[in-house]
Order: sequence, then C-alpha cells, then structure tokens
Amino acid sequence: MPASSDAPAEAIDLGPAHRDAAAILARSIADEAAAHEARLRLRHEAMRPLPIEPVLAGLLVPGEQLLAIRRSAVLGAPAMGARAPAGLAGDLYLTSRRLALLAREVHVFEVAGIEDVILNGDRLLVAMEDGSSFTLDVEGPRLLRVEIAAARAALRSWDGAPPASPHQRPSR
Repeated sequence: MPASSDAPAEAIDLGPAHRDAAAILARSIADEAAAHEARLRLRHEAMRPLPIEPVLAGLLVPGEQLLAIRRSAVLGAPAMGARAPAGLAGDLYLTSRRLALLAREVHVFEVAGIEDVILNGDRLLVAMEDGSSFTLDVEGPRLLRVEIAAARAALRSWDGAPPASPHQRPSR
C-alpha cells in the first residue's frame, strides 16, 4: 500500500541537498533576526566595543575600537579598481574606523571610504567611494551589514573625534 500523502514532512528525507537547503535557510533566518534586533538596539545606543585581540593591537590607532569580528571571512570577487586579490581567507575585524582582513597579508579598508554595503545572496558586496568594490563571504552577513552601517554613521557623526565614552552617543 502506498504511503499516505498526509504523512508529516519530517518523515520524508529528500537527501543531502534538501538538508543543506534547510540549514542554509535556518542560518539566514537567524541572521535576519539578529540584524533586525541590532537595528532596533542601535537606534538607541552605540555599538559596544569588544576587547582588543593581541593580533590586532598593533594595527589600531589611539581611540580606535574593535566593534565586530568574523572568523574565516573570505575576500572575493574584486571588481574594477580593487586593491586586494580575491580568495583571501582570514579573520575580519570591524573597528570604529576600519574594516581589516588579517589573512596571509593584511588588507585594510577605511570605514569612511565605504559608499554602500549590499547583500547579494549570503555575501556582501562592499562598494568603496573610489569606485572599487569587493565581496565578503562571512558568517552572519546581514548582521555585519548593520554593524558596518552603525560604524559608518557613528564615524560621520563624530566629525573626526570619537566620543569620550564608548557607550556615549555623540551629541547633535
């Protein structure tokens, strides 16, 4: 006798491709929820700085704060004018002033020079004001997009000088 069409979906295994698609969808939903929560929170408070990792300490300038980290990020698909080769993998650090990929080589992009960050599938396309662009393949791309936007907004509102306290929003 054939199986009933009323059988629960969990009982049907459509194979690895279906399981992978379900896992990708679950990650995207969780990332979107985290990004939404961050958008709401960052409307009322500044990003909280993270402790500086020793590998990053020598790269920071006085007053620069670490805001986000993405492990195993991949810099890829540079467009015209890109300053870094594609396919580099390493840890990505978002600071109050820069986006830095620490791979075989260190690649640094000024937050002030970022024109736009566009979600393309599960990758970010970062367009720079100088006309160059590159993609980032990271865990939590939607949340990182929100974090980059918050760093850009804070940098613009500081007029070159960070606020006295990392938790204090600049006055307007």
